[in-house]
Amino acid sequence: MITAVKSSSTRLRFGAAALAAATALALAGCTAEPTDPEGDGGAPADLTDIVVVSFLPLQSFTFTPEMYAYSSGIFEEHGLDVQLQPVQGTAAAIQTLLGGATPITRVSTVDVMPGMESGQPIVAVGTQAYRSNLRVISTEDNAIESAEDMEGKTIGMGSVGGTSEKMLNFALDDAGVPRDSVTRQAVPVTAATYELVKQGQLDGYIVSLDTSIGIVNQNDDAVSSPAGLVDAPERQVWITTQANLENPDRVDQIERFLAAIKQATQEIIDDAANDFANVLSVLRDSGDWEFAALEDDAIAIEALTTYTTETWIDSTGTVGLLENDVDYWELTYDAYVEAGLLDGGGSPRDWITDELLPQ
Repeated sequence: MITAVKSSSTRLRFGAAALAAATALALAGCTAEPTDPEGDGGAPADLTDIVVVSFLPLQSFTFTPEMYAYSSGIFEEHGLDVQLQPVQGTAAAIQTLLGGATPITRVSTVDVMPGMESGQPIVAVGTQAYRSNLRVISTEDNAIESAEDMEGKTIGMGSVGGTSEKMLNFALDDAGVPRDSVTRQAVPVTAATYELVKQGQLDGYIVSLDTSIGIVNQNDDAVSSPAGLVDAPERQVWITTQANLENPDRVDQIERFLAAIKQATQEIIDDAANDFANVLSVLRDSGDWEFAALEDDAIAIEALTTYTTETWIDSTGTVGLLENDVDYWELTYDAYVEAGLLDGGGSPRDWITDELLPQ
């Protein structure tokens, strides 16, 4: 049985002032050895304060491992008082890491590999997502169920030039569809945008897994499809800096954080047999999180089923939970070079390590 163990001193901190305070803690590198005076396996009396930034607000099941580790007390069990701080996109998350304000963050390979190739001292220390979960929403009368179906169409996305468009380009290339045959339009990636599809102003638009499930549940004529996007070469990886790997205190923080995330991810996977009732109870009862999908059992169960069976585990079975797939990492790099995102000639094996993952 999974139970929620929350410290009264541990709360989400949002806003500029909170980030500044968290940054000061992180830059100070303050650490405390975890202790368990009662010997009962409970949370240690002294916790290490760290801030961990996310590239989006934690309002999606894609961040369930972080949210669950926070609200269930798993971070505290590993001696950490974690402050989860959203920032404005992946570029900001990477800059926060490089600036020393956080020891670790999670980003997409398509966003971090260019910096790695150009010499930024970034190292991937684990993999959280082994595939993309983007979906294309369309209508039954004009269904888009493959990359080929998008030829000659107008497709909406959160931002032109962002991750969604890059994944779209990979899908089109793989299907032999000319990129310039697809018109791209920046739109809000919410359920409300589906009205533009029904009106014919868009043929479809790219959304997150959570959003796609909600749209289909609310609209009988809606169609949700991976449309080749999930086959695009992308992983979401935990990254740190070379400087952090040379700092024993930071290494200790990262090791404990990854151990907590692995434990949380495994507990979520194990709760599938219970339709994730324990996990959802922890997230809901904590009062730490507010987003529509969390309160909808049907959306929550479907989303978590996809994440636990297709996303957070390697479908080939060649690597374990959170482990980096070296061979796939090199294939991804080569794909980015071929697509013109990278120059080539780099050594992607030098940009990853599994040494900080729990054994």
